Amino acid sequence: MTNSIYSLNPARRELLEMFALDVEMTRGSGFSLWDADGREYLDFLSQYGALPFGHNPPEIWEALNVAQRNDVPVMLQPLRSPDAERLAARLAEITPGDLLITTFTNSGAETVEAAIKLARMRTGRSEILSTVNGFHGKTLGALSATGKAIYQDGFGAPVEGFRSIPYGDLEALRAAFVAGNGKIAAFIVEPIQGEGGVVCPPEGYIDGVIALCREYDVLSILDEIQTGLGRTGALFACSDGNEVPDMLLLSKALGGGMMPIGACVVRPSAWDDRFGRLHSSTFAGNGLSCRAALATLDLLLHDDQALIHRVAKTGTYLRARLEALQAAYPSVIREVRGRGYMLGLEFQRYDNRPDSALMAFASINGGVTPLISSYLLNKHQVLTAPLFNDTHVIRLQPPLIVGRAEIDCAVAALQDLCEVLVSNDYYRLVKHLVAKPLAARGNAPPQQPSQAVAAQSAPAVPGHFAFLIHYTEEEDIFRSDPSFRQFSDAELANWSEWVKQFGPGFARRVPVVRSNTGATAEGWIMSVPMLPTDMRGGGRKVAAQMIREAVDMAGGDGASRVGLGAFTSIVTRGGEMVTDRGVPITSGNTLTTVSAVKGIESMARKSGINIRDAHVVVVGASGAIGRLASLMLARRAGRLTLVGNAANPFSPRLLSRVADEICEMLTSGRGDVIIPPGALRMGVSTAIRPRNAHDASCKGLAERVRMVWRGYGEKCPLNWNVPLDDALEDADIVLIATSSDVALINPDRLKPGTLVCDVARPRNVAQATNSFGEVLVFDGGLIKPPFDIDLGPFQTLPGNLCWGCLGETLLLSLAGEMRDYSIGSQLPLADADYIAALAEIHGFEPAPAQWYGSELSDLEIAKFTACVADQQSQTGMKLVKAAMQ
Repeated sequence: MTNSIYSLNPARRELLEMFALDVEMTRGSGFSLWDADGREYLDFLSQYGALPFGHNPPEIWEALNVAQRNDVPVMLQPLRSPDAERLAARLAEITPGDLLITTFTNSGAETVEAAIKLARMRTGRSEILSTVNGFHGKTLGALSATGKAIYQDGFGAPVEGFRSIPYGDLEALRAAFVAGNGKIAAFIVEPIQGEGGVVCPPEGYIDGVIALCREYDVLSILDEIQTGLGRTGALFACSDGNEVPDMLLLSKALGGGMMPIGACVVRPSAWDDRFGRLHSSTFAGNGLSCRAALATLDLLLHDDQALIHRVAKTGTYLRARLEALQAAYPSVIREVRGRGYMLGLEFQRYDNRPDSALMAFASINGGVTPLISSYLLNKHQVLTAPLFNDTHVIRLQPPLIVGRAEIDCAVAALQDLCEVLVSNDYYRLVKHLVAKPLAARGNAPPQQPSQAVAAQSAPAVPGHFAFLIHYTEEEDIFRSDPSFRQFSDAELANWSEWVKQFGPGFARRVPVVRSNTGATAEGWIMSVPMLPTDMRGGGRKVAAQMIREAVDMAGGDGASRVGLGAFTSIVTRGGEMVTDRGVPITSGNTLTTVSAVKGIESMARKSGINIRDAHVVVVGASGAIGRLASLMLARRAGRLTLVGNAANPFSPRLLSRVADEICEMLTSGRGDVIIPPGALRMGVSTAIRPRNAHDASCKGLAERVRMVWRGYGEKCPLNWNVPLDDALEDADIVLIATSSDVALINPDRLKPGTLVCDVARPRNVAQATNSFGEVLVFDGGLIKPPFDIDLGPFQTLPGNLCWGCLGETLLLSLAGEMRDYSIGSQLPLADADYIAALAEIHGFEPAPAQWYGSELSDLEIAKFTACVADQQSQTGMKLVKAAMQ
């Protein structure tokens, strides 16, 4: 790959590479293309209809070669151009009615610009009316007439003086003319909306438009840049109409697929000499383009328009084949639209389908038809293209020269595609995309974050939320797309890289939910398509940027709350990196912690563990959840041990700070739980007072408390910076909440009677059966809201449960809270108490104990309770024996 490739629109190149549409075509003839390896492709797109005779038509080449051999002057401005004059005369002969005057341009968009200028000059009015979802080009005036915000946003369009009305609605047009009060210069419309989804208007609509324009003294501009010159099975789409527009716009096919040219053909009543004197274009009407256009018209008109009549006949055959396909696969194809060789195939939406996260995400974010076009190109060598206005429609616009054999070939490819989709075998749909590593295909994902600019937030809608998720483990990939279990190890690795290119996006709509107070909320699940391993190290910056983009997208959608799930919180330092972007943020860590601690208390009561006498170990105690859980459990536990990441050199200092906080909290409240009984006689403040300047400067509060215990020959009930295995050796209760993406605890190695709460995602405790009864493990931080939640392919829990981070997002949305919550690692106890109170008000409860998606059975709990009783009995006997000795 040469550096020159990277110089040509890298954004477009990356999009083509992502969907394997970056095939290097080296030869083209007629309706066929060949790539660098000699594979032949059927062109069923013809450059969006710009190749009426396919690639390299010899007749057009001959017209150009004659000009070269005869030294014909090509660029003659400001002098007369004989070729341009001949072409204008020919257009006057073949266009409907008295469309007699032509202005030439270099493209379709420039043709629209010329028509807008002429309309304003001729009428003295400025307003231009167009249709919603219409498409007229991407220069500023044409873009302003294009009724689709996705093309306009960021470009200052539409500029003043442009409005859009619904397509196909004559009453809406009349109402707009009445409301316009004589200020509308022209109405521009397509006879078939091309980019809008190949949408045909009701019968008689165009005639009705032209008649209404005449009634209200508004110029009618008919944009036949796509439909004109045989595409619909007629020379012009308006050929069969009774009315003649004031302006007819042509381009695309006019150059025969060889030269860029456009034409604005005007009735004398709409012409204005002032426009003629002032409007010009350097390259417009040049000799070569006009000779190509003349040769094009010769071919189209030859033998009484035989080619166009053939298009009408075989176009009917093509549509019948497609309609038969739609009848055979109604769950795949929604509708067939269009005329002649301008057809659109609309596929069903996958937004709320439960069988594929990929298809749901692609359906919402514009990826379905690129996937389809990619499959057809790479597996069947058939070139089509998605429509960018409608993400579920592919355009079928073959060269006018294709016949039934080529149609049958294309339909066979489409039938195979339908088989793939109807069987939900999305592995087959993407297999060619993951056959090789991205680096081998030349499009490895960037390792540096993009330079995206924060989107402007829309006005916040109360109760409207977004919640960010991602793959927490490889099993999530298979759970959300079961057909992907066919991946080889190499394909799975390639998929994990490929899917990152989608970036963040909306993944599933959460319909309206209602709390016990009657408050309502609704929103989106949003996806950041990365595994935890991808979000570490060099990938962390890329992940953080994706999360920022997701927050901005949510803000642009009017979200009044964004929640961060799993590693999206960790990567952004508990949300610190995404605050101040116009949307309140929550990491969800507070309700997660509250629920986990309540879950421990509940399971301890059921199993007979007295927390006041228990040794509680918090693993990951310096993290946001671990720290808050340590503070909450310190008020209850008999002994508390804080464990951090042994590989982190800062861990001892961080754990010491948490221990200091615990001591500060307890010594200002119940000192008897942290100060030995002998020391209480002198008072808490005296017992922990620094003995000298060295103590004051070098020892924190927790260390001074520990020294007091040592002074009385007893072990301090608070320990920190203890190795994991040592801490677990005699633990009664374990809460683990780390950012590790691997299991850290094997429950089979814990002492009998240990209760374990795993809050981490991915889980930090290896999967093991609870049926033996010696150790009981449950998922911490689960919430039971007062309503069911259907997450479709993203569902990992029963419908009546959710993770605490999602629960907090829902809770704060229902409560109408508009500030950030659970940000960073220093989560306030006061917020925990407040959110716990909110949860009670709105009906959010800790979930019944679960482990790997299954609720713990009464038998499992009973076996564990018996084990706890047995261990307590053995411990009691040991104490008695020790006392007797």
